[in-house]
Amino acid sequence: MNNRICFFSQMYQAIPSLVAVQRELGGQFVCGRSSTTRYFKNEYPELGFARFRKRFKRFSEGYQAMSKADCIVTGSSYQSLLAPHSAKKMMVFHGTYAGLSPQALEDLRHFDHLFLIGERMERMLLRYQNGHEFNYTKTGFIPFSNFPDKNEKNKRLLLSTLGLDTSLKTVVYCPSRRGVGTWELCASQLIRDLSDEYNLIMRPHPSQSMNLRWHEKSSMKGLQLAAKNRGNTVVDLVDFSLPDVLMIADLLISDANSPSEEALYYDTPQLFTGLGNSSYETIQQALVGRDLLQEDVEDVLRIFNCGPVYALEDSAHWGEAVDNAFLSQDDYSDNRKASFNSIFGQRDQHAGLRVAEIIRNSFLCD
Repeated sequence: MNNRICFFSQMYQAIPSLVAVQRELGGQFVCGRSSTTRYFKNEYPELGFARFRKRFKRFSEGYQAMSKADCIVTGSSYQSLLAPHSAKKMMVFHGTYAGLSPQALEDLRHFDHLFLIGERMERMLLRYQNGHEFNYTKTGFIPFSNFPDKNEKNKRLLLSTLGLDTSLKTVVYCPSRRGVGTWELCASQLIRDLSDEYNLIMRPHPSQSMNLRWHEKSSMKGLQLAAKNRGNTVVDLVDFSLPDVLMIADLLISDANSPSEEALYYDTPQLFTGLGNSSYETIQQALVGRDLLQEDVEDVLRIFNCGPVYALEDSAHWGEAVDNAFLSQDDYSDNRKASFNSIFGQRDQHAGLRVAEIIRNSFLCD
């Protein structure tokens, strides 16, 4: 084991990006959150792990591992948790980070190196770094390394594993996190409205599905029962990876979030909810409130050009909206490709290898 490097995250979402680098460099994954710890140990038992405990701090295995490390790689700011350690600190991005605002960059100043996912992120960093010269490399989007080939064999295999009909088209619903996303607005109605000519996979945001509040548990059981009664419906509480779910999607319903941008890798047809806090106007106001310039606001909102918006449909029936989205998918093809190029630039699966090589040659070479 390479004890000179640690990977730290409390969030499930950051694990795939960090693991892609840990597999190349060794070291220990450090975490203090129980749900994330359980997931990591179940999925990656072969990788080094050290538990961080806030209560015991200096005496916990995770704290000691980070204190001895030369490098700490993480997927979020964690400034106060990382401050006591002298190791070089590096940031990888697990989502597409659409709003890299001036404040967001202010919160990243303590990092010694940033690994950017692509073109849009670099444009925003250069515009908002406010005199601070960040050390960074544009290495690409690490999670793409886990995106399987989208072919009939792989789709049939996963659909069969999920217990879904391999002859039907598959609609996937990936809303944003609790408080921002549309899960409460749309989940039940989707199950009721969607034609039985489609498979349906419903995937609440991991921050919600892995940490259900007491009042959400009964409603989730109700949804799971409704899904069972509908047939060919799965409520995925992160039992499957997001890349696998996106690979089998023939249509993605989303809140114009990171999964919607990641799905551009497969050129997946899209349908946006456009409801509540995920409406075009609300997201626009939020971006303006974070001091983004107009050109960057428009850049982020470009994803809405990649498919129809349910809230703007003449009918409030999800079945009709889905049918229309399939019929019009070719009308948005050029916009999907342009959005992918604007956000990511390159379409490959080697970002994790590039990050590992830079860390090995520049920070672990002594």
